Formats: sequence, structure tokens, C-alpha cells
Amino acid sequence: MTADIPVREIMTREVCTVSKEESVLNVSRKMIECGVGSVVVLESFKPVGIVTERDIILKVVSRNRIPSEVSAEEIMNYPLISVTPETSAREAGRIMLKKGIRRLPVVNGDELVGIVTDTDLLSYSIDLGEYMGLVREANYITPEVEEGKCERCGRIAELYDFDGMKVCEDCYETI
Repeated sequence: MTADIPVREIMTREVCTVSKEESVLNVSRKMIECGVGSVVVLESFKPVGIVTERDIILKVVSRNRIPSEVSAEEIMNYPLISVTPETSAREAGRIMLKKGIRRLPVVNGDELVGIVTDTDLLSYSIDLGEYMGLVREANYITPEVEEGKCERCGRIAELYDFDGMKVCEDCYETI
């Protein structure tokens, strides 16, 4: 990353949380309600673990357990891997890669103040300079664009050259 910033500047501040006694049925409903793929588990308002969609699939669904009879505490990942608001985005990314995780709760003392995800880091890191570096690394050449009729679907749009064919962006991305 070209300029490193603390995670407090890119984290999501509204975190979906549940108590450790909450049933997996309610945990999944809470995820749907919040539109997220994980919840941070709290005990006495302190973050102690995290439950992800994957945990529900691996530890409940695949074992044919009844979600209303399983608690968040039984399937949560703990101890909780977290960072402070001052942790650099670069360091957060390193932690996530090393631990094989996609979400890092941000904790200030015992207080949950946010969560940083792989998407947050990606959004931050792909500035124009780094994007060009990725382009060079992949030896990817940006296609020239012209307007006309797509030779694949027939739509009138900006066209890209692909193996001698002039195709629209949608067809180019699916080839």
C-alpha cells in the first residue's frame, strides 16, 4: 500500500453483535437483518469471539444440528483475533493473510469500536498507483475501446477487441 493509514479510517463502525447465549437460529437471522456474513459475539458487552457463515455451515448444517438448539458460544471462533484502531491497514492485512481470516474486529481496550474486512482493505489499497502496479505484474493490457455493435450479443455499446472480435463489456468479461 502506497500510504499506510490506521484501520480506524477504513473500518466499519456499526458492527453486528450477539450474546454468546444466542441461538444459531437467531445469529443467522441477525446476519440477514444486518446484511453481513459474520457477527461478533459479546459477553458482558466485551467481544469474545466471532461467528461466520462458514462456521454455521461447517459446525451446524453439515452436522445436521438444530440451529435453535446450538448457541453462538458453541460454534464461535475464539480467542478473538482483533486489532486496535491505531493498527495500520498494512498490518491488518498481514494478520488476515497469516491467520487465513477475512474479518478483524477493532477493539479499543475491552470495547468493540468497529470491524475491518478484506473488502475494506481492498477498497483502500487499490488506488491508481497500485492498480497500475497490478496491471504491470499481470502483464495485462487494457483493451482499446470503440463504439458499435457487439459481434457476440448484438448490443450497441462500447466495444473491446477480443481475439479479433469486437465485443461489449459484458461479453468481454464473460469470455
